[in-house]
Amino acid sequence: MLAAVSAAGLAVCAAAVLVTLSGTDASNPAFEAEMRAALIAAPIAVGLFVLYRAPWRRFATLLIVAGFAWSLTTLGQSDSSLLYSIGRVAGWFVEPIVIYLVLAYPSGRLTTATDRRLVTALVLLMAVLYLPTALFVDSFPTPSPWSSCEQACPGNAFMVAGSEPGWVDDFIVPLREAATIAIFAAMIFIVAGRIKRGTHLMRITLVPVLAVAIVHAVALIAGVVSRRVWGDAAVTEVFATLIALTTGGVALGFLAGLTGWRLWENRALRRLSAALAAHPPALTLAETSKLLSQTIDPSLKLFHRRVALAEGWLNTRGEPAVPVVDDKRCSFMEITAGDGHVVGVLHDAALVYSPTFVTVARSSVLKALENERLGTELRNSLRELRESRARIMSSADKERRRIERDLHDGAQQSLVALRIRIDLASQLLAQDPARAEQLLSELATEVDAALDEVRSLARGVYPSILADRGLSDALRSAALRNPVETTVDVDGVGRYQAEIEAATYFCCLEAMQNAMKHGGHVKKIAVVLSVDGDLHFEVRDDGAGFVQNGAVAGSGLTSMRDRLAAVGGLLDIRTAPGDGTSVAGTVPLNGNGSHRAPAAA
Repeated sequence: MLAAVSAAGLAVCAAAVLVTLSGTDASNPAFEAEMRAALIAAPIAVGLFVLYRAPWRRFATLLIVAGFAWSLTTLGQSDSSLLYSIGRVAGWFVEPIVIYLVLAYPSGRLTTATDRRLVTALVLLMAVLYLPTALFVDSFPTPSPWSSCEQACPGNAFMVAGSEPGWVDDFIVPLREAATIAIFAAMIFIVAGRIKRGTHLMRITLVPVLAVAIVHAVALIAGVVSRRVWGDAAVTEVFATLIALTTGGVALGFLAGLTGWRLWENRALRRLSAALAAHPPALTLAETSKLLSQTIDPSLKLFHRRVALAEGWLNTRGEPAVPVVDDKRCSFMEITAGDGHVVGVLHDAALVYSPTFVTVARSSVLKALENERLGTELRNSLRELRESRARIMSSADKERRRIERDLHDGAQQSLVALRIRIDLASQLLAQDPARAEQLLSELATEVDAALDEVRSLARGVYPSILADRGLSDALRSAALRNPVETTVDVDGVGRYQAEIEAATYFCCLEAMQNAMKHGGHVKKIAVVLSVDGDLHFEVRDDGAGFVQNGAVAGSGLTSMRDRLAAVGGLLDIRTAPGDGTSVAGTVPLNGNGSHRAPAAA
C-alpha cells in the first residue's frame, strides 16, 4: 500500500509540474511548478511518514486524502478552458479541507459541536454560494492562489447562461465573501482559544499546526478584502501566494509538532531513567506517582480502588478522593491489575497521543502494585511466622507439662507402688515364702502394665515405628488402632527427612482424630499418600461435613497448618454439608532443600 500511494503521489506531483510549466504565462514558471508540487507532496509525504504510527493514523490518512484532492487545483494552470475551470472549482474545496484538518487535529475527528458547525457552515457556503455561480459567470476572480494567469485566463467552460447576470457580482459575490471572512475569523478565534487553554504539553504539538492555520486564515481574509476594497493585483497576488504556501504548510506544521513531541518524549524518558536509577527498585504507588509527575507530567495524579469496594477512589495516601477531569486539559486512564486492583491515572490530555507514556505508566503502576502486594504478603507472612512460632513454643510447653503430668500421675505412681510392694515381698521371703512368691507373681503383671503405660506415653510423643520404618508403616499402624475402618494407600512414598515425616504423620493423625470426633457418624476414613516431586497426602472421610466459611479454625487445624508451614508445606481443606471432609497437604521435597533419606535397612 505504501508503495502504491507513494507512486501515485509522485505521479500527481510530476503531472502538476508539467501542467504548470506548459500552462498559462506565469512570471516565474519554475517557482510556480515547485510550489504546486510542494502543495501536493507535503501532505502526502507527511501522511505516509506517520501512517502506521498510532495514534496519528487517522490524521495521517486525512493528510494523504487532502494531498490528492488538492492536486486537482493544479489544473487551474492549464490553457484548456475545461481543465482550467475544473482546477478553479476544485480550489473552492481546498478551504473546507483545511478547516477540517485544523479543527480535527490531532485526533482526526471533530470533537466539539462548535467545530462541526463551523465545518458544516463552510461546506454549505461552498455548495450554495460558490458552486452554483460556476454556471453563470464568464470568468473566475483573479489573482487566485490556484492560478498564475492574470489577464489572459481561459474562459469558464461551465457557463450555461448567455451572459453573466448582474446579481451575481452585485449580491452573491459580496455575500459569500463576507460569509467566508466571518467563518475564517471564527476559526481564528477557536484556534487561538485552543492554544491559550492548552497545557504546555499540548502546545508542543498544537502550536506549529495552529500557527500555520492562523496565518492561512489571516492571509485569506486579507486577500478577499484586498481584492474587494483596493483591487490592487500586486498586493492580492502576494496574499494568494501566501494562501497557497500555508495550505501545504499545515502538513509541515504537523511534522514539526510531531518532531517536537518526539524530542520531548526522549528527554522525559531520559529523566525517568535517571530518576529510576537513583531510587530503590521496589517503588510504592505513592513513590511511582511522585516520580512520574517529576519526570513526565507535573499534573499527573494516581488514584486507586478495589473493584469490589463501593466507597470509590482513594489517593496515594489512602484518603477518599474524587478525580476531577477537565476534558479539554486532562484525561483519565484506568489500569487494572490481575488481582482486581484498579489504578486511575489523571494526566495531561496531550499524553493520550503518546503510546510510550501509556506503556511506561501502565508498567510502572503494575510494578508498584506488585511491589505493594508482595510487601503486604511479606508482612503478613512475618506476622504469621511470629504467631506460628509463639503457638509452637506454647504447644511445646504444654506438651512438656502433659508429659510431666502423665509421668507423675501415671508411670511414677505405678513405679512407687511397685517399689513398696517389692519391699513388702522381700520381708515376706523369710516369714511366708508362699505368700512372697504369690506377691512377686502379681508384681510381674503390674510391671507389664507399667511398661505398657510408658510405651503408650512414648508413642504419643514420637512413635518409634515412624523413626524406624517410615510414614507408610507408621500410618498403617495408626490406622489399625482406629475404631473406624481406615485404609492407607501409598504410591511411591519412601523415606524422607525426619521433620518432613513427622509433620506429615501428625497432620494425618490429627485429621483422622478430627474425623472421628467431629465428622458425625463416620464409617470409613481413607488416607492417600503420593509423590510427584512433592509429597502429597489426603485424609478423606464420609461424614456429615460442614460449612467451611462458617467454621472456626480450632487448635487442631491451626496445629496442622503450623506443622506444614515449618517445612514449607500447604494445607487445603475441602468440605460441604453431606459430602464429608477432605484434608489435603503438600510438602516440598526439593524446593526447601529437603531430600529423600536412604531407606531403612
